[in-house]
Amino acid sequence: MTERWVKTGYFMGVALTLASIIYFFAANWQGFDRLTKVSLSVGFMWLFYGASAVLAYVMKRHDFLSKWLFVAGAIGFGITVALVGQVYNSHADSFWLFFIWFIPSSVLAWITRYEPLRVLSVVLLQLTFWFYYFPSSYQAERGEWESFVTLFVFALINGIIFVLHRFTVVSYLAYVAMQGWLFVIFQIGVVYDQFPWWSYVYVLILAGFFYYFFHIAKRRSYLLITGMFAGAFIIVQYFRFVAEYFQEGVLLAGLLLAGGLVYGSIHFLKRLRKMSSEGAKGHAFLLAFQAIVTVVASLIAVSSIMGLITIWTNDFSPNLLFILSIVGFVLPAIFLWKWNDIVRCTLLAIGYAIGVIVSSQISTFVLVSYSTALLFFYLKSSNVGMRILTNIALSVYGFIAVFDWTNESRLSLMFVLLLNGCLYLFSGLNKYERLSALSLGLGAFLLLTSMDLFTVDYWYVLSNLSFVVIVVGFIFFQTKHNERFGLGIAWFYWWLFLVLKYHEFAWDLLDKSISLLISGIFFLLGTALLEKRRGFFIQTGQTNWLQQKWLSLLAVVVIQTIFIGYVVFDKEQHLQHGEVVKLQLAPVDPRSLLQGDYVRLRYEISDVGKRDGQGNVQVILRKDQEGVYRFAGIYSINGMRDKQYVRQEGDVLLNGKMKGGRIIYGIESYFVPEGTGMKVQERARYAYVRVSKTGDALLEKISDR
Repeated sequence: MTERWVKTGYFMGVALTLASIIYFFAANWQGFDRLTKVSLSVGFMWLFYGASAVLAYVMKRHDFLSKWLFVAGAIGFGITVALVGQVYNSHADSFWLFFIWFIPSSVLAWITRYEPLRVLSVVLLQLTFWFYYFPSSYQAERGEWESFVTLFVFALINGIIFVLHRFTVVSYLAYVAMQGWLFVIFQIGVVYDQFPWWSYVYVLILAGFFYYFFHIAKRRSYLLITGMFAGAFIIVQYFRFVAEYFQEGVLLAGLLLAGGLVYGSIHFLKRLRKMSSEGAKGHAFLLAFQAIVTVVASLIAVSSIMGLITIWTNDFSPNLLFILSIVGFVLPAIFLWKWNDIVRCTLLAIGYAIGVIVSSQISTFVLVSYSTALLFFYLKSSNVGMRILTNIALSVYGFIAVFDWTNESRLSLMFVLLLNGCLYLFSGLNKYERLSALSLGLGAFLLLTSMDLFTVDYWYVLSNLSFVVIVVGFIFFQTKHNERFGLGIAWFYWWLFLVLKYHEFAWDLLDKSISLLISGIFFLLGTALLEKRRGFFIQTGQTNWLQQKWLSLLAVVVIQTIFIGYVVFDKEQHLQHGEVVKLQLAPVDPRSLLQGDYVRLRYEISDVGKRDGQGNVQVILRKDQEGVYRFAGIYSINGMRDKQYVRQEGDVLLNGKMKGGRIIYGIESYFVPEGTGMKVQERARYAYVRVSKTGDALLEKISDR
């Protein structure tokens, strides 16, 4: 127990300290100038790296903490790169940020062979891909084949990583990412009516992976991942078809499809049982596969049933439909216990879903009575899947009943929290049922802490404080059968809580940063004191993990520092010697993933009408009588210059990238102190930009005149 407390305490301390640094720089506090901010950020990065080295070389203990601090240093480099983008108004959440961060992280992962660094590298690679294709500060226009090739290359790169890192966490992440990008191709095709042939190819790809992992590699986890994406594909295709052909025959075919999925899965499950052992992992695999089939089949069946009712009746009775959900689906699933588990769970899910659809129009007394009967069934049933479904139904029905009674969503969420808390603590549930109750309870608890749902009052503050105390306490003191997945769920909600608080405006980021820093120091000092008082020191067989690698790692860290220094020097020279250009604009106000609040700028010179060609361009800017520089033409596209251009006095050449009829100049984001975005947006009419001799632009300020 003491060892787990020590590791958890140090991890919590490091994580909170790191979060406080992110919050601090995202606040864009104006008490420091540009160079001071960057120097502080580099100092924090070296502090983490240095503390890691001190633990490894001087104290010669806490190998785990030394590695964690080294990872924190790698994250610190990313924070510094993001900060440079903030203070010099580069693109918000630019893919370059994550790509530059990815390069040293992947090198460090390769040198150390440390799994968290590998995971960080894979995550950064996906963020690079994502923000390359879906930039946050401007709208990218791509042709059909360019879109397809780009997304397919993303999937291919992840496929290569999957092949090269078999049997590791990275392989799972890469495989999920590969399937994710293949699915994005499918979704992009559906939304924009592009590459219609891809759906057929995607089916063949999914079938190929099913065959490989079932017959050749025999990897259950990859079968489940493939099954999830196959299920998502079936659902999207079904709704796509129904939206295009909403008629009785199609909806009846949907019911047949749901039945066919259940029937086929029963036979497939029989073959899967031969592949699965009788142990805990085999049971978990079969339960997860059953869950995928149940979700897909029940969703299609419910949609088909409701669609048929809409076609057949102009006005249906909610009471009659509620009775139908019970008599036609719930009761057969409960009492026909000799039927296959997948059939029973699918029927139960359909009945519960139809009941939820009409429950807001049902008498509260009837709904409470029904929920009481379901609770009795829940306590008496021995089928894990049906108990989990009933747990979900009880939570939803309970929420609706309390809301109908009190008209208070806060009380409704509190009921869901208390219900699942009691089920987790006091009922003799198996592991999977406890995880279900824990997930539902913490989910309701997290919603109680949201200022988007509730006003900032006494209850809001109490909910946030209670969430912190209970979740952190659970992480430290949870000992029930040593549930690793339970701790994982608690950690997930803890990080989600911190992310949501980052985006809430009820409390300044600077104040949040100070609170997180104090909490982080408290955990670090408290854990160290616990170790000292109990005389407990964690020793590992490998007391100095840096010994054989320190020179290579030091070289990477030095290169990181030199790179930051060079970029800052170049930006400062640009600000001092670049030509000032005044541009007209129209802004909007979001918040960046890492860099805080910014105003997204749309320039008048960005829209140049439909033109042939795309790629790197140099545009001609010419000052008008009001001193504003206007678009006067394109000087070059991909190095091909306009030989007819005659330079006029005062003309400025500005670099950009042309996509269709829009040009991106790299100055579309202007970072502002927290909470000032709307004011800046209201008064911003012009941008003052420094343009270098080579045509690169650097946004200096925005103004109303």
